[in-house]
Amino acid sequence: MDPQTLFLIVMVGFMGLLLWNSSRSRKKQAAQLEIGAEVMLGSGIFGTIEAIADDRVILLSGTSTLEVARAAISRVSKSAQDNKPAAKTAAKPVARKTAASSAAKKAK
Repeated sequence: MDPQTLFLIVMVGFMGLLLWNSSRSRKKQAAQLEIGAEVMLGSGIFGTIEAIADDRVILLSGTSTLEVARAAISRVSKSAQDNKPAAKTAAKPVARKTAASSAAKKAK
């Protein structure tokens, strides 16, 4: 087998591997589509998923509601679990010195 034919076979195999990997990652992202997830459309519009039908998705983007094809979603920015607000922890009170408290201490 000459080197050119071998190179051509290796390149076709490499391209096939790239296509297969891309398809796998897209299927993985499609599985992450759930209500509350933040996504980006192919046009660059960001939105939050409000509802999912068979092949359509309702997005809330800013003050607008959009109905788009599921295939128009190019990536998932944040999953629904990432968008949930974290539980607020009680902040420790900070002792601050005021002018009145320092003047009261000096008067004693």
